[in-house]
Amino acid sequence: MRRKSRIAAASLMGLATFAGCREGVVSPATTTIEAPSASAPAPMSLAPQGRPALGLTGAAPDSTAVDFVVSPNGGVFYLGNDAVVFPAQSVCDPATSSYGPSTWDDPCTPLQTQLKVHAEVRRSNGQTSIDFTPSLRFVPSSNPSRWVWIAMYTPDAVGASSLDSFNILWAKSLGGATVDEAPSDATLRTYVDTFQGMSLRRIKHFSGFTITSGRSCDPATESCPENPNP
Repeated sequence: MRRKSRIAAASLMGLATFAGCREGVVSPATTTIEAPSASAPAPMSLAPQGRPALGLTGAAPDSTAVDFVVSPNGGVFYLGNDAVVFPAQSVCDPATSSYGPSTWDDPCTPLQTQLKVHAEVRRSNGQTSIDFTPSLRFVPSSNPSRWVWIAMYTPDAVGASSLDSFNILWAKSLGGATVDEAPSDATLRTYVDTFQGMSLRRIKHFSGFTITSGRSCDPATESCPENPNP
């Protein structure tokens, strides 16, 4: 059986139950920031065209459980103060698609029916985690408007001159070692809105991610934890 997937974030305010579609506006970063490397967190102004426009707020409790239904039409689903964005025809059909670290870019048949997704939001040890069931991967594309995106509320990013603390990284477990996926795939870099306090990045599948100021593991230069999804 596939294990749950996890998304986690540090330095977040509380979360509350709220799932569905809503509109918002992403404000451009206004702080002068040193030009990042090709894979380092970058200001939102450098995010590719086609990224979602969202507005996140932070007035929700720490823990919640959310059920939402993804259809072939996609949607924007809010999980407390965070959100996940699915374009139409972006979810691989789990009944027929492969799954695993070596398959993220493999072609797949898009889901043609509705699929219920369960999310558990919990705050622990200064990090907020979101566990998704079932595990899914997403239809590969070179068009950013066809990517699945995760947006995480990061109020400490407001006015920040350094973006390193707001990188969305993969984590095997809450509080465990983190892996920066961007050095091997620049499409997975994080973009940070220093005006409203939000981090945004593409995801290729549901698995563990964290926003942390702690040390990250770079798979290009060292041995990193094995991906938790078989």
